[in-house]
Amino acid sequence: MEKSAALATSIIALLGGLLGVFIGQRMSATTESDKLVRGNLERGRAEMNEQWPSERHAEKREIFADSSFKTAQDFLSLLNALPLGLPKAFDDIVSWIMEQDGDLSELEQRTAQLADEIAPTIPDGKTMLMTLACGAALERTPSLRTWTKINAFKYNSWQLARWLSEAMTAYAEMNPSACNAYVELAKEAFAALDNFTLKSQSARTNEERSGAWAYWNNRQDRLEEIWWGLRGWSGFMNYEEELPLFQVFYKLNPDVFIRTISRSANPYLVSALLFVAGIGAFSPRFSEWKRMIAAAPAAFEDGGKWNSSVLMPLLLVEARNQLLQVPQNRRNLDLTPGERDEIKQEITSTAELIVTALAARQDASTTFARWTPWLMRQILGQTAKEIADVKSAALADDALIDVIGRKLGDSPLPQTSPGDAPLWEAWCYRCALASFAYNGHIQAPAWEGFGDEWRLSPEDWGGDKGRLLREHASLITTLNKEIPGVAANLLAYPIAQSLSPAEVWIGLWNDANTLREIVEFGDSDAVEDEYSSRSEAGRLLLLLFRIGLAIFDQGAARSSDNNSLEARSLARLFKELNSATCEMREIDSTLNHDEWFSVVQHLAVRRMIWENPSGIESASMNFQVFKANDAPTVSDILSDAKGNVIELVGILQSLSLNSPDASRLKTYLNLASIDLSNIVHSIRTLNQYHPRKYPIDEAQLQKLGTH
Repeated sequence: MEKSAALATSIIALLGGLLGVFIGQRMSATTESDKLVRGNLERGRAEMNEQWPSERHAEKREIFADSSFKTAQDFLSLLNALPLGLPKAFDDIVSWIMEQDGDLSELEQRTAQLADEIAPTIPDGKTMLMTLACGAALERTPSLRTWTKINAFKYNSWQLARWLSEAMTAYAEMNPSACNAYVELAKEAFAALDNFTLKSQSARTNEERSGAWAYWNNRQDRLEEIWWGLRGWSGFMNYEEELPLFQVFYKLNPDVFIRTISRSANPYLVSALLFVAGIGAFSPRFSEWKRMIAAAPAAFEDGGKWNSSVLMPLLLVEARNQLLQVPQNRRNLDLTPGERDEIKQEITSTAELIVTALAARQDASTTFARWTPWLMRQILGQTAKEIADVKSAALADDALIDVIGRKLGDSPLPQTSPGDAPLWEAWCYRCALASFAYNGHIQAPAWEGFGDEWRLSPEDWGGDKGRLLREHASLITTLNKEIPGVAANLLAYPIAQSLSPAEVWIGLWNDANTLREIVEFGDSDAVEDEYSSRSEAGRLLLLLFRIGLAIFDQGAARSSDNNSLEARSLARLFKELNSATCEMREIDSTLNHDEWFSVVQHLAVRRMIWENPSGIESASMNFQVFKANDAPTVSDILSDAKGNVIELVGILQSLSLNSPDASRLKTYLNLASIDLSNIVHSIRTLNQYHPRKYPIDEAQLQKLGTH
């Protein structure tokens, strides 16, 4: 059957080779590709400058000069072409701008007369002189009134809008007094934008600004909104009219610029103005991002609590965005193995640059404590295969978490999420801590607090403790795509490192009796939506089971002697996992029921793989857990499924895909008193009556040795 075959293929991906303890990128065995990347990493670092990958790729592309755009040097050349300086007629134009309320056409007419006199042969001389006059007016009367006038001119002149910042830069170089005037004007303009008293020429733009701010103030999850990249916001173009002034501000005094914007609580305004500093959008520069990181005020205080400062979170989002663009810099869709390794190396090297800059800050540990749960959240929604894909965002997130772990040093991390964190963050942070611990960067976090969350009385389910468990687990139960999955493996790791991991999980499952009662009998307090409570409790038990299965996998991958105390404990854990599966298949009639069928296939494959097939207990063989008579045997599992031909064929296909020894499978069938030909005949008959409901995979049936 197609569904069973696909699921069995997933099992192969999980168990094939048994090379590593963990199923998933965060806790997988090192591949040859990984070794190559790490071997080249130091050489790559030495060869690269501190740049974003997009910067380096942009340097390799041919640059086309656009004669319609004027630079500061163009304006300086114009000024230098006037040995006697600008005449009084120029001052008259500047005074007219400052004192009168004329329109653009009158300004153009006045400037045209001057251009004919002093710059008749200079291309675009008239418009350049007009732009310089606007810059001079802003220097002589640096007020919002003057800025509003010039904004009105810019609104109707493409050249003036695009050239003004360059003209102001050139004018400031020739007239040093303009520097302070421009900076003070920009600070005043920023304050007016921040309190919404400086309006745009566009009513629609004003509505977007005020609407975004109202939306922000109504959100409880504001930090999460920043992590998502301020969804629905039009970006820096919403403040396009003011950008020339702030471009000059940043060029003249970047430190004051950073201090000024960092005081704002408006993430939309701050993110827009980061554009003028070379952060985000078209021409990002790592050097400017690094400067911002060094100067940005702390956003996360002791314990990781967010103090509502928006600059640092916005800079973290920008860093991740740059990392995500690495695969996009390659234009060819079909990558060679060498190109994949290059991309992976570039991602790792860039992650190193990012985290090194962050680690230099005094608040690095609290910053990491709030950023890593978000990065981990992105990883937990992916499969192990997706995480390993160089085109996947999860690979970039994984690289950041890996480097953060290595950069922790002696910096202590909080053991729990702060009180202001959203409830989903608690277990994502726990997963991040487990990842750091697995890689040897910190001690494994204590599991007792996590375990206590599962111990609910009937009264707890509808109270704060039950609500907290559901909220902590909701994201993971939704995102988890595999069995056991990345999240379950990470949550299991601290328990797997305890003295008696099998006994711990068995105790947790027994203590979760309230959840099983809700699944079977419903929640007496849920008058209107009893099914929802039953389904939710069932999803929690599925997660708890996955954690138990992950504990088994992690222990089994270290077991080489099926007579050891550890192996005997694992065999006991496996028996309890099987009993839990049988119980849940009996009592869970919600949509979770099919998941428990999938679990049976995973158990059958594990029971087959971790047993010495020869039956010789002393044989030297890696990954031994079971003795031949440990219950349940594979035959026991097959025998329990005899009543459902669909389930039985699914289990057989899974076993066939994971064992090249056909005689071994036949032995299991004989011990379970199962006639394979009758089973195949039954499934073919069902397929004839209802092909869509009972699909079959002929290739898989052939592998079972049937015709």
